[in-house]
Amino acid sequence: LDIHYMDGYRIFTWDRDRFPDPAGMITNLRDQGFRIVTILDPGVKVNPGYHVHDGGLQRDAFCRLPDGTLFHGPVWPGDCYFPDFTDPGVRTWWGDLYEPLVQAGVAGFWNDMNEPAIFGGTMPDAVCHDYEGQGARHGEVHNIYGLLMARASAEGVRRLLPEERVPIISRAGYAGLQRDALVWTGDNYATWEHMRLGISVCLNLGLSGVPFCGPDVGGFAGDCTGELLARWTQLGALTPFFRNHAAIGTHPQEPWAFGEPWESICRRWIEFRYELLPYVYTAAWQAAESGLPMMRPLSLAFPRDLRTYSLADEYLFGDALLVAPVHEPGQTWRRVYLPGDEWYDFWTGTRTSGSFNADAPLERLPLYVRPGSVVPMAPVVQHTGEWPPGVLYLHVYPGNGESWLYE
Repeated sequence: LDIHYMDGYRIFTWDRDRFPDPAGMITNLRDQGFRIVTILDPGVKVNPGYHVHDGGLQRDAFCRLPDGTLFHGPVWPGDCYFPDFTDPGVRTWWGDLYEPLVQAGVAGFWNDMNEPAIFGGTMPDAVCHDYEGQGARHGEVHNIYGLLMARASAEGVRRLLPEERVPIISRAGYAGLQRDALVWTGDNYATWEHMRLGISVCLNLGLSGVPFCGPDVGGFAGDCTGELLARWTQLGALTPFFRNHAAIGTHPQEPWAFGEPWESICRRWIEFRYELLPYVYTAAWQAAESGLPMMRPLSLAFPRDLRTYSLADEYLFGDALLVAPVHEPGQTWRRVYLPGDEWYDFWTGTRTSGSFNADAPLERLPLYVRPGSVVPMAPVVQHTGEWPPGVLYLHVYPGNGESWLYE
């Protein structure tokens, strides 16, 4: 749920006209296999009588200017104050605010605008922060503001739901963000160029220690097309975080929005994602244990092959799969380079190697498996509430190597 679920964009509230019974709605949806994630921004509307505003003033939770006056700036709700997440006590206060949403059954939380973004820019450098009691100006701590908002959110939710791993999504962050949040790549556009650039962004995030990431499939701003959505859904199914998301007022881009053949193609690739969940989950476990990205540039696995250094549109997903997405309109083939020895074509099982033109009809992208791999897959399910599967399929690709399954 984006910002329109709130009462006048006031964080930690519901629009009671649109959502008269949030807990009942969420329970009904969960019974059908849906889980709800709600967005939250750092800006707190300047609005006496609004509980977050009043509680923050009472707690002295908001950032101030050097003369002691409260800093305020315009965001979606209007004029806003901003919590000082560099203060441990403020982080605790913020984390406790999640309790009503958790009690209503919200399953995850999405931190947006947390650079912090303020209409027209960000906080002035002179804004004062507690900085763990040491004192600092915003110009010194700007880069960690989003990180500390994510930390406050994650720590609060862990206190409220200690037996669950609740996803926290963040737009901004810094080194160490992966301990508390995953990342989506912000407000991209519904263009072929941005689909390709999303690959580079996620590869760089992975190398920077943030393995769980992904762009908005179909693009956030602008109008998507059926072909672009189909190709982007194929790519999205083979990224760590797989989410279709668009701005209000753009052309609808749900998987069924463009009719056939696009709907069937999107459905098949969403199903493929569910089939591949044992493999994806294993890659996530590897990232948690070792820091090795889920989505890896070929140069990371083949550092002695100089040809991999300039390949920005192919990548490894986990240990075994080499992904070569189609990122141009009207293309039914693409040039592929496979480093190292022979690979297996995922779709045909045939062995292939080197550089060649690969067939890529609209319903398929080139996908290859490293020899010596065992790829665990499951039957198609409609949602993860149907997990674990009763059957596990092990796809064996002869060769020398080892494979892992995190169960």
